[in-house]
Amino acid sequence: MKIAFACLLTLTSTFSTLAATLTVEVHDIKSTKGDIVVTVYNSSKTWLEDGKKNIVKQHVVNLKDKVIEGVLITQIELPEGEYALQIYQDWDQNKEMDSNWIGMPKEPVATSNNAKGSMGPPSYKDAKFTLSESGTTQIVNIVDI
Repeated sequence: MKIAFACLLTLTSTFSTLAATLTVEVHDIKSTKGDIVVTVYNSSKTWLEDGKKNIVKQHVVNLKDKVIEGVLITQIELPEGEYALQIYQDWDQNKEMDSNWIGMPKEPVATSNNAKGSMGPPSYKDAKFTLSESGTTQIVNIVDI
């Protein structure tokens, strides 16, 4: 009985600290075509790297009937911790950010903290934020590059 109670107590305390709500507000959406793709990273080593092993979570929202006055609001459940977001509007819904021959995005993009790069993508250091137990909101402006 004591072992069962200890296990239950451990599970309860573990689950209560596992999930926190990240609210993402994407502003300046000019078209409701396609999806918004929010890719969540938690390391500078994997930041903006392709492949499922490099990302924490990918959250896809179809824009139809979800954008109000150019703004989409969505929520993602994640463990508390440090994260950075890459966001893009997947116009053709091919599940990848389309780019030109030199790697510049052809679809609208944003990053957490509205971090901007200089002669390339923004750094993880500039895009990172902390998700606390009480939740966090990231407000980003999506732009055409």
